[in-house]
Amino acid sequence: MDIILIAGLWLDGPSWDSVAEPLRWAGHEVHAITLPGMESVDSDRTGITLADHVAAVVAVIDSIPASRRVMVVGHSAGCAVAWAAVDARPHRVARAVVIGGFPTADGDAIASGFGGEGADVPLPDWSMFDEADLRGLDEAWRERFRQLAIPSPAGVTGASQHLHDERRYRIPVTAVCPEYTPEMLHGWIDDGLAPVAEFTRIEDVTVIGLPTGHWPQFTRAYDLARLLDTCTRLAPGDPAMIDEYGRVDPPAAGAETAVLLGFLEFQRTTFDWRCIGPDAAGLRATVGASDITLGGLLKHMALVEDSWFSHTLHGHDRGEPWASVDWDTDPDWEWHSAADDTPGELATMWHAAVGRSRRLAAETVAADGLDTLAARSKEWGTPNLRWIVTHMIEEYARHNGHADLIRETIDGVTGE
Repeated sequence: MDIILIAGLWLDGPSWDSVAEPLRWAGHEVHAITLPGMESVDSDRTGITLADHVAAVVAVIDSIPASRRVMVVGHSAGCAVAWAAVDARPHRVARAVVIGGFPTADGDAIASGFGGEGADVPLPDWSMFDEADLRGLDEAWRERFRQLAIPSPAGVTGASQHLHDERRYRIPVTAVCPEYTPEMLHGWIDDGLAPVAEFTRIEDVTVIGLPTGHWPQFTRAYDLARLLDTCTRLAPGDPAMIDEYGRVDPPAAGAETAVLLGFLEFQRTTFDWRCIGPDAAGLRATVGASDITLGGLLKHMALVEDSWFSHTLHGHDRGEPWASVDWDTDPDWEWHSAADDTPGELATMWHAAVGRSRRLAAETVAADGLDTLAARSKEWGTPNLRWIVTHMIEEYARHNGHADLIRETIDGVTGE
């Protein structure tokens, strides 16, 4: 999917780098936009308007081939820009995501309350922000943020929203709640507060909590990227519950196919959470007497995905890198060779294999269902898709236990 990232006040496109990189690992085309006037501290922001910012986003949407799906993501004041872009191109946007902000209604102010200096609105003193906003931003991060900060155009912060096309309400919207909770957002909506009034008219709204401060692209970048990746796979009208790690709860009383595939996706996302994120040294770390590493797990599960869904279920020849391996000489090649791969290469390899498996499983379910027998047999018989999905749940659950222990020794991150 093409994902358009729109920063809030004082931030440019590169401020998304820590989110954009893992999204690219997952196979998405990412467009992190630097809006007009936000090119540098020295840029001339005179005359820059909200319409200019919206036009910049619309231009990116228009540049994307019509065959590709688009998700527009806004942060803070960037949510207003994102929503205006949806209003301008409702036929092109598959989903909108608002992070730490709301889809600003027609006629409402964008970001009033910040003092300007002529055409510029600089980042104010930290005392202007609530404690909840600053959660996760330690002194080092605050200093880095201030070095990154670019004054926003006064012609944007003082502007009012202008919307025209009510088809925007048909576009699914995901609201990510960082410094406030989903319960708080639902309460504001129920109370009829003006800043959240658009939610009452949107047909499909998903609310996700991501406990941190107002800038999760800095404080929980990879978790935010995982949430956005999950959002790209939500079907319109999907009532799924999504946790802060991007995991979708399987349906509590769903049909067999939905429950089995739901649990497999839950385990895959848990694996992603545990294994992707550490640096190269972290991916090579071991625990105790075991030589299992997170990098080895990523490469192993990429092989397992391809082996079951592509090679066994659909009968395809093995692709690279597996086809060129001398497995007789080194039966554990994927485990040993992972130390030579970069974190990005391992993440991309695993994500690509999972993407192929999702597509092949979906094709099989649509054609013949879980009873479909694999094209290739094993020495003990020919498994059907039901057996393969159940086995994959078991395989991920087992290795998630390994990953929990290793990850805790690397950076203290623990599971549930």
